[in-house]
Amino acid sequence: MILLMNILTLAGCKSETDNFNDKALAFAKDGKIDQEEFGQLISIVQKSSDRAFQQFKTDRNTVDSSKVLSYLLKDKRLNLAETDIWHLPASHKSETFKETFNINVFIENSGSMNGYVNDPSTQFKNSVYSLLTRLKLFVNQDSLNLFFINQEDQLMFANASNADLEKFKGFLNPAAFSKISQGKTAQTDINQLIKRCLQKVNDRNLSVFISDCIYSPGKSKTDATMFLGEQKQSIYLHFASELKAKNSNLAVLILQLKGGFKGTYYDHQNNKLKFDNPVERPFYMWFIGTPSQIKKLVASRLLEELDGGYQNKAIFMPPNQESVAYRILPKPLHGTFDRTNLPNNIIEKPEPSHNDRDKGLFAFTVAADFSNLIQDPSYYIDSSNYLLSNPKYTLNIEPITDKNDPLLAKYTHLLKLQTQEISNENLTINLIAKPPKWIYEYSSNDDSKILSDESEQRKTFGLKYMLEGVSDAFYPKTHSNAIASIKIIIKK
Repeated sequence: MILLMNILTLAGCKSETDNFNDKALAFAKDGKIDQEEFGQLISIVQKSSDRAFQQFKTDRNTVDSSKVLSYLLKDKRLNLAETDIWHLPASHKSETFKETFNINVFIENSGSMNGYVNDPSTQFKNSVYSLLTRLKLFVNQDSLNLFFINQEDQLMFANASNADLEKFKGFLNPAAFSKISQGKTAQTDINQLIKRCLQKVNDRNLSVFISDCIYSPGKSKTDATMFLGEQKQSIYLHFASELKAKNSNLAVLILQLKGGFKGTYYDHQNNKLKFDNPVERPFYMWFIGTPSQIKKLVASRLLEELDGGYQNKAIFMPPNQESVAYRILPKPLHGTFDRTNLPNNIIEKPEPSHNDRDKGLFAFTVAADFSNLIQDPSYYIDSSNYLLSNPKYTLNIEPITDKNDPLLAKYTHLLKLQTQEISNENLTINLIAKPPKWIYEYSSNDDSKILSDESEQRKTFGLKYMLEGVSDAFYPKTHSNAIASIKIIIKK
């Protein structure tokens, strides 16, 4: 009887290996395993002591993601190709997916930040605290270290515990914020603060910088445009130098958030402007680390859980071309073509439309999978972020919402191409790395009328100069800066 009970118990309990395989099978039902799902599988392996998982681990007990990928590809039940499974690109194969690192959070505590902690709605406080709680639970986090930053790096908590997070939250109020900052703030040089955060980044340390990111020329700088141009070159030099020193092993993710602001605002000439009632103002969270660290942060989706959410996102990293799966859809939008070689991405015998309404037009659709990429979703539908080898084609991009169509199940976007001049050619569509458009919408060159101008209240003085400087360091204008490429052969 005892033997029978033991057998039944064992039969009813699934091993961690079974759990891994079941998860993989469930994820693969839609024809792919995306970045978040791959991260969950890696997490199962990392946390398990099951001997069966040792084949995936290194001598340092970290997970080699390429070995997990090979295992999944060999499982015939999944029926997946390499392009169907999110994985680190070939240039990063030697990286381990679950290497832990310290997270060092630096909150600027200059006078310009007092208005955020003075807001009765406490949105700034809630956003920051929700970030810290997620970072504390982040599976890749080693130690979480909390700083205020201005004239010096003021360490508040090293290897912060849950109780420390509660204490730190208590500092984000007007009285405590001013007391802690007393004697440690001055006219803020944002570029220098970012530089200090930047220089602390390596394979074992990620920096998080939280600030309103407002440049402060002061009264001595009468030409604001000249000052901002100088600041752009200054921050470019900081990032270009670190990219060179770190052999391009550097990446930045920037979130724009909004919070209530009540109190004194210092304009670009250091004039004090008083907001007696709260207004919504932008502030920013910079995540500066290695490309691997930033990808892990994005894959965790913890940033999607921030209280109040975020408005916009920008990502800068060296433009190593990622693998992008794509296919030409068999039904042309205008005109006709031979479908025989579509699986080889070859369009043969293209003919324009002869209908009166769209006479002379030739148009077709390419389905592409951008799920391996980590830019903001709005980035992929902006046609200005693409470069076509033949400018006589126009391009429109749409996200795929119908996942029930078997032709589209493995893809994320539709690229619709149209021309009136068909020729024999190798047509290339490159997705280019560049600053997102939102930085221009939210950038100000003159904030002197911010008290009465509601549009200025939503902007940040000098923002475009700051982020253009960062972009120029990552994406030199003399380089192609393609992050993904689609190639199609046209044969008349």
